Amino acid sequence: MMHREATGYNIVYYHRHPASSLRFYSIDAPNLGVDAFNDVATPMSRQRSGINQDVVKQLNVASIINAAVLKPSSTSSVLNVTHSGSTINHTTKTITIQMSTLLFKALSMSQSTFSRPAQSICNTHVLSKFLLKDMSLSVQQMDVRVEQLAILWRQMAALRFRKEGGRVEIYSKEYTSFFNTVWLILNDITIGYAFGNFLCENHEVLATILKEFVEDILILWPQRALCWLDSWPAGLKLNTELSSFYSGTFVDLVNVWGGVLRHIIFPYLSNTIYIFGLVSSFGALIGGMGGMTMSIALFYDMFVFFTLHIYVCYVIAVVAFEKALWGLGSLWRLFRGKRFNVLRNRTDSWEYDTDQLLFGTILFTLLAFLFPTVLAYYALFALLRLSMILTQASLEIQLAFMNHFPLFALVLRLKDPWRVPGGMYFDFVEVIVHADANEVASGGEDESNSNEASRRSRRQFEYTKDPVTTLIPVMKNQPVTFQRIFFQYTRLWSQLASHYHPFRLLKSLLLGRLLVPIPGSEIRYDKIGNHSKES
Repeated sequence: MMHREATGYNIVYYHRHPASSLRFYSIDAPNLGVDAFNDVATPMSRQRSGINQDVVKQLNVASIINAAVLKPSSTSSVLNVTHSGSTINHTTKTITIQMSTLLFKALSMSQSTFSRPAQSICNTHVLSKFLLKDMSLSVQQMDVRVEQLAILWRQMAALRFRKEGGRVEIYSKEYTSFFNTVWLILNDITIGYAFGNFLCENHEVLATILKEFVEDILILWPQRALCWLDSWPAGLKLNTELSSFYSGTFVDLVNVWGGVLRHIIFPYLSNTIYIFGLVSSFGALIGGMGGMTMSIALFYDMFVFFTLHIYVCYVIAVVAFEKALWGLGSLWRLFRGKRFNVLRNRTDSWEYDTDQLLFGTILFTLLAFLFPTVLAYYALFALLRLSMILTQASLEIQLAFMNHFPLFALVLRLKDPWRVPGGMYFDFVEVIVHADANEVASGGEDESNSNEASRRSRRQFEYTKDPVTTLIPVMKNQPVTFQRIFFQYTRLWSQLASHYHPFRLLKSLLLGRLLVPIPGSEIRYDKIGNHSKES
């Protein structure tokens, strides 16, 4: 590749990789998302000279053109190959094609038999307002697996029918994405099989431990905490009647749910854990729905079910606390001679009658003396709810880690960085040209590239009488950064950090807002064509 200037030519050398190696050049870090065939390159400004996107495309196409040009002359070279070797290569290629055809048919059958019905179940509306996959993490994980299988089916169809002379960079990215998804599913199934066997072999012991944990931590401990608050803890004298009402109501709710767990759920808990183990071990046979990810999702839903009574008590405490805050704020504006204008969404001055001020004073005094009791019980269940959300967030992070870990791309980054380039740079290699132009010494290149540089240097310096030392620029790929490989985790961390930020949680606690876990759609890496948002 040459670039003309006023003084002559600048020769830039580059590695012309075979198309079968799936190596390519890229000015920017490529998108390692799923939908690589729909990847649209960022438009770049055209330049009169230098390396731009058009030049890089020509470099990537050069190997394809070279293979097409040399294809007619390959007949003579084939005659030098032994008959046994050609037979082995033909047999290996035939076996590979047959295996890919069988796998493609299996994915097609899975799409029609399991994926479409499962997707219909996941998108079922509950109470005409909520989707089933938004109410259960297990159903959402089923939906993720359905999308992964759909992506595999589409990618395999594109990879099997690769066009002759197609763009290497697009095919390489699709190839990387395809095998990354395959590795994720296979590792998920393998780990899930081992974990499922562990659950099946120890389901009775695990059921006993889980019963004791639920009984002590989720049933008895809240009751003891409620009784402690009702007995003037640490000298804090709460309102006796209101505290007794709070304590009695919440203790009864906890007792009712504890009875449901003891008499209905606990007798079948051992069998439930055994079923979880079977789903984790052999769920892959049902459309690939098993694995470790499904076990995490099932235990997540079990945890939400076991803590349902705490959530109900928390909602009741939040409603009472929010109404108390709203009442105190309204009465405080009454003392200041102001009121809130709903139409203009602002606070305006207002003149109140004496009766209104007297009635407001009575209500404010009543709320002011009752508010510490409301605050105490609200603080108890707010802390319990916060601990529940942190537990759910840890399980969701583990699930996202197993669903979208870029394992294959990471292995390629360590094994063959040329296949996941993150830009380009020039490596200047020193070349010594002697007077007879018959010997050229170079460093920093392999043997094939050194010979190529030698031939071009001899032509360039064929009229040189004295030894000349020069530097030749060799264009190479800059390996993609690990930050770029883990770009989906950067987005995941930013979403989690913004949702679970301490100041945001503290503000929600002080204002009496409901603490909810982050929606699954916000931390779920989009597998269908929206990857451009990630780049």
